[in-house]
Amino acid sequence: MSDLLRKAEWLVSIPSPTTFEQEIGRQLRKWVAETFPQASLHRFREGFRFEPRPPSSRPRVALVGHLDTVPPAERQHLGVRDDLLYGCGASDMKSGVAVMMEALEQWESSGCDLVGLFYDREEGPYADNGLDPLLDGLGPVDFAVVFEPTNNEIHAGCVGSLQARAHFHGQRAHSARPWQGQNALYLAIPLLERLRGLERRSVVSQGLEFFEVTSATQGNTTGPTNAVPEIFSLNLNARFAPGKSPEQAIRELEALVADEARLEVYDVAPSGSVRLENARLQHWITQHQLKVMPKQAWTDVARLDARGIPAFNFGPGDPAQAHQANEHVRQSAIEENFRLLQALLNQPQ
Repeated sequence: MSDLLRKAEWLVSIPSPTTFEQEIGRQLRKWVAETFPQASLHRFREGFRFEPRPPSSRPRVALVGHLDTVPPAERQHLGVRDDLLYGCGASDMKSGVAVMMEALEQWESSGCDLVGLFYDREEGPYADNGLDPLLDGLGPVDFAVVFEPTNNEIHAGCVGSLQARAHFHGQRAHSARPWQGQNALYLAIPLLERLRGLERRSVVSQGLEFFEVTSATQGNTTGPTNAVPEIFSLNLNARFAPGKSPEQAIRELEALVADEARLEVYDVAPSGSVRLENARLQHWITQHQLKVMPKQAWTDVARLDARGIPAFNFGPGDPAQAHQANEHVRQSAIEENFRLLQALLNQPQ
């Protein structure tokens, strides 16, 4: 087994669900101290940023990966079977973090200056994400590679995500005499019908097709089971394409809900632009015939884009395996991702 694959297996063996990244953060800071004794480390919570050598006149590239995972499934296998590495976070995105580590260790053979950003709490709310403080003081970079699972394709840009609750207010009554009240659940039917009939909206950005969708994802009431509910809350998740501001997405959701419910917006993540104009990137994409796809999900490409940093998603993991029970990644895909990354870093401009 190669050092790269050993790194991936080691990372997957360390549990790190969101807000419990203390051990993996400690182990990786130890790796930095032992491997790069001259490097200065800028830390925020369990995440950190460092450069294996001082910046030079060469292109500067940021390698970006999160350390946390979703909570593991009960039947999650851990270990290697044939070509597959199993474990929570194997695809999303510890295999990508292993590639980052290997690339940083081999900085002497790289044609670019590298900076590694390892951060916590990506799987949680937008506001609690640990990347932003590590971007403070980063300085200029030519582009950033975010190692989200993409099957070694380039997933450019990303859709924004808006989370909100629509609160419907009725009147509580005994369920044996429902006519004495107003069932808040039934007040949501017109909105639910509109959502069911709402078709995805195609938006093309830089030649890539994104889809805007709005879905009801959760619903809950309070009160006893033998009473019609006074309040029913419906969770709504709207995904919006690059080029649309969060404020515009909120206004559109308000128009959809109309005055039928009180809308509470509680989490907003902006969309990310398609940014592949760098000459080095273009040459690399053409030479290796890499597939370029739109990212029909949210990633921290948007956070980097907001800072003016061109970024794209490119990882060895399989997007279909992200957050799955019995999550896994192909070991051959990890090695291929590293090979392609090295080709990018050594690509003539």
